[in-house]
Amino acid sequence: MTSFLAAARGLAPLVDTLRDRFDIDRTLPPALVDAIHAAGLFRMWVPRALGGAELDPLSFLTVIEELSRIDGSVGWCAVIPAGYARLSGALAEDTAREIFQGPGRGLLVGTLNPTGKAATAPGGYRVTGRWGYGSFIGYGDWVLGNCITEDGGLRLCLFPRDAVEVFDIWHVGGLRATGSNDFQVTDLFVPEEYTIPLVEFQPPPRRPGPLYAVPMTSTFVSCIATVVMGIARGAIEALIEIAATKTTAGSATGLRDKPLAQAGIAQAEALLRSGRAYLFDELGAMWADAEAGKPISMQQRADVRLAAVHAAQCAIQAVDVTYQLGGGASLFQGGRLERCFRDAHAAGQHVALSPLSNLEPIGRVLFGLPPGMARF
Repeated sequence: MTSFLAAARGLAPLVDTLRDRFDIDRTLPPALVDAIHAAGLFRMWVPRALGGAELDPLSFLTVIEELSRIDGSVGWCAVIPAGYARLSGALAEDTAREIFQGPGRGLLVGTLNPTGKAATAPGGYRVTGRWGYGSFIGYGDWVLGNCITEDGGLRLCLFPRDAVEVFDIWHVGGLRATGSNDFQVTDLFVPEEYTIPLVEFQPPPRRPGPLYAVPMTSTFVSCIATVVMGIARGAIEALIEIAATKTTAGSATGLRDKPLAQAGIAQAEALLRSGRAYLFDELGAMWADAEAGKPISMQQRADVRLAAVHAAQCAIQAVDVTYQLGGGASLFQGGRLERCFRDAHAAGQHVALSPLSNLEPIGRVLFGLPPGMARF
């Protein structure tokens, strides 16, 4: 992990020089994408057999957290293809090699929301659908669309990027540089070997190793929460920098010398650290069981999901504290606090982190009931 973490930190100067383009282009600049690729950060969950690092989840998330500290859009754009690379463990080796070692950067992007239809055809499926929130799709080599099959099942269908029509709709407040546009295919034939069935929203592993035994939904919610945690760390750092020189109107006392600001920065730090510790503890326990070859229980899935939702909410609260303490300095477009505020709240809108969508099914499991939702 150390080399990947150092590589992530090393991207900060380049991000600073290119950041002005983020909101204008609404996607990351090519030079930055090339640098992330050259550092191997998109391949952290590619199997070692395919030339990847196959990092353990906590090491992976620590690197994503650092990228998100530098910039929320950078962390988000890294975690999508890097996270989807884990699906290589559910593909036949020849297919996985073509996708993750073929021409281009080997980036798989797309969405898990099942808004497509897959009709059985000889040798595969004919796929039609439009999907939203296709983050980083402008740089994808391959795209996945989750589809409902004729028997009511779910199947991830993977197709080349040049087979996809993209709709430029990403005009938003936060995470502007993620290029999360809609995309569509119509009556596209997808061979069987380029599809992955989802059983209880999990891809059955075809490759040994604990990484592929951990439930996809557990790693996914943890990835999204970690982006928010990284953004919050960046917001705390920004406030410390601002407070070193800022005085409030009508006062000669510096912001960092004010008791309210001192209490606030401590509160933000406690919120962030406690949420992070909770998530890493629960996911670490799940990982230990996966390494030991133990089955992952529904209770463990609920524990990780609750920790991820809670960690994200703690991080958003921490960002809100820093934003309020920053006063007028928080308002200016392009300022670090302003960007952290809108990026954190944009990420927090994701269905994986929403208390409205998640607390009820988690509570059902805590009461010994089934979660009542498919993607758990």
